[in-house]
Amino acid sequence: MVKHHLKDFFSSPRWAMSLIALLILTAEFLIMVLIEVVLKPTFGPNISVVLWEFLDPLLLIIIVTPCIYVLAVRPLERQQVILQQQFNELSITAVTFDSREGVIVTDANNKILRVNHSFTEITGYTNEDAIGKTPGILHSGRHGKEFYHNMWKILERDKFWCGEVWNRSKNGAIYPEWLTITAVLGTEGEVTNYVGIFSDISDRKAGEEQLRKLTAHIQTAREEEKTRIAREIHDDLGGTLTALKMDAYLLADKLTGYGQSAPLLEHVESMTQLIDNAVGVTRRVISDLHPTIIDDLGLVAALKWQCGQFYKRTGIACEVTGVEDNDEEGKLDKTSAINLFRIFQEALTNASQHSGATRVSAEFHQSDDEIILSISDNGRGLPEKHVIAQTSYGMRGMRERVAQLDGQIIFDTPHGGGLRVTVILPSAAGHNKEGKI
Repeated sequence: MVKHHLKDFFSSPRWAMSLIALLILTAEFLIMVLIEVVLKPTFGPNISVVLWEFLDPLLLIIIVTPCIYVLAVRPLERQQVILQQQFNELSITAVTFDSREGVIVTDANNKILRVNHSFTEITGYTNEDAIGKTPGILHSGRHGKEFYHNMWKILERDKFWCGEVWNRSKNGAIYPEWLTITAVLGTEGEVTNYVGIFSDISDRKAGEEQLRKLTAHIQTAREEEKTRIAREIHDDLGGTLTALKMDAYLLADKLTGYGQSAPLLEHVESMTQLIDNAVGVTRRVISDLHPTIIDDLGLVAALKWQCGQFYKRTGIACEVTGVEDNDEEGKLDKTSAINLFRIFQEALTNASQHSGATRVSAEFHQSDDEIILSISDNGRGLPEKHVIAQTSYGMRGMRERVAQLDGQIIFDTPHGGGLRVTVILPSAAGHNKEGKI
């Protein structure tokens, strides 16, 4: 405490004035000694008395004026610049404090010192309601102790935290906000205050929810349309190709007994081969549009079938492990099954086109609480601190499919490298949408 008082005194105007007064007295003493002891005995007879009277103040002015400028005027100029900077900063702070975003200022013990008008508009708490309390008056109950523990841990380490928080207003309404907390440090580096700035993002969340529902509707409509097209191809084109093949066999059988029919039989054989190729293409198109194996044998069987097709097409080893043909998988609704299958297809596409993988493995598990599908490859994986770009349509599509089922998806690197995609859905996901694909 004494150290701080001394520091303040030596940097104060009183110290400068005291130093100037001491300097003047010292200079006056030295000038008098110089005049009386040195100059007068040497030049006294040749200089008038009036000149000696003016010499004393003249020397005093010449010596003291530069010292006064250095000790008083220059510090005042610097102080004026500092004050102007502080004034500008305070003006910016005032504008920020009166912004449309809510602002809350607390002391180092998290006691509220002041809030702005926007805080009152958003939360309903006035300055008088909030002062002396903690921001805990806003807690909605949606976040557990672990959430706030991690928040303060990051805040103590980085002196900064931002994120989405659900809070409760004075009238009991729960709303989402985007909150930024910054620690204010004192001269010794200690935390003196915390400043929180937040904005109500209810409209943004509502827009995101509408977009999510629209995306889910579009995905469902697309799958329904694919299923309809697959059925029409199967019933119409598939039936027509089968009839043509039967007619070709019948024609070949009729021509076999004639000796001059060899060239015609070759044409019939060529027609039969073309029909077989068309049937194969038709089956592949139907499977791509809607894999009926999911309806007939279940998701795991469909994943294994897709693995086999993927290996034939790319030569990349692929295996699937998990439950199959049991009561648990039978509880999986069509919406969840088709979305998991599409995510698996997208992961295989990524492994073959982007990651340079030579092996892909998948695991499927289902319990009473959750459904887990994990797909791993041994490719390049994701760069450190990777952020999904707007143009990463495959990964964004996976996220959208999982979001429509109220699940979560995790992209990470497993032990040994590569990329792992883990999808976690609640076991009840999609049950209300049963029958929709």
